[in-house]
Amino acid sequence: MRPWVAVLALWEVLRAAAGRSPALPTIVDQAFIEACVHVHNELRACIGFMWQVQPAASGMRYMTWDAALARTARAWANKCIFEHNVYLSQKHQCHPNFTSIGENIWVGSHQAFHVADAIKSWYNEVRFYIFAVQKCSKVCGHYIQVVWDNSYKIGCAVTLCREVAGIRNAVNFVCNYSPGGNGLRRPYIEGKSCSNCAKGDTCENKLCRNPERDKIIYYSRWHPPWEFRILCDEACISLVVLRASLMFLAFVAVYFIKKHFTNMHMST
Repeated sequence: MRPWVAVLALWEVLRAAAGRSPALPTIVDQAFIEACVHVHNELRACIGFMWQVQPAASGMRYMTWDAALARTARAWANKCIFEHNVYLSQKHQCHPNFTSIGENIWVGSHQAFHVADAIKSWYNEVRFYIFAVQKCSKVCGHYIQVVWDNSYKIGCAVTLCREVAGIRNAVNFVCNYSPGGNGLRRPYIEGKSCSNCAKGDTCENKLCRNPERDKIIYYSRWHPPWEFRILCDEACISLVVLRASLMFLAFVAVYFIKKHFTNMHMST
């Protein structure tokens, strides 16, 4: 078999294998980022609507994406266990700056996964939460984190696992928040929307925004110290692809020379 035929055959095998694994968005996928941020802000802004039992929030902050939180979410999601991150309470293990970090986890089949539906499933715990007396009749922790007024940074990740929580070929979707929410108080202060925003904030769609808080920082050199994986940024990937391409071209060149210049020899 000719070398180029073998290469093409190998490429088809690899492509077919990849096709059998459902594609999930990465933490740098803009559509994924926008969906995670938009749905959270939409749900945070709709608190207090007439059809809801819960009152309006007076100082609900607008959320923006955080690359370090997303890397932490990815690192934990890749462990494929349906438990909260054991490093959340350890300083600088989940973020280079924030020390208070919250987390929500959703696990289900690949067919059932949609960013909006997963986030709304957390929010739907609102039906178990009684704001007036700060009581929960069932599970409310995910809802409380989604509407925690002081949280303003979010990072999410999704991965495919062989099995999680008894579900085979499961999607593991993790979101991390900072500052994190807790159950020591109500998730927000009741009142007219934006009536309790901090000094320097502006009100946008019933949420408090601030240009300093909303800045997007990429933390390009930071990764969770407990993340055991080979890390490769865009420059690294480019180098790997370039080296592979050069090796392939060298192989083709050697084959071409041997094929067409077998009788050629050097003399002095």
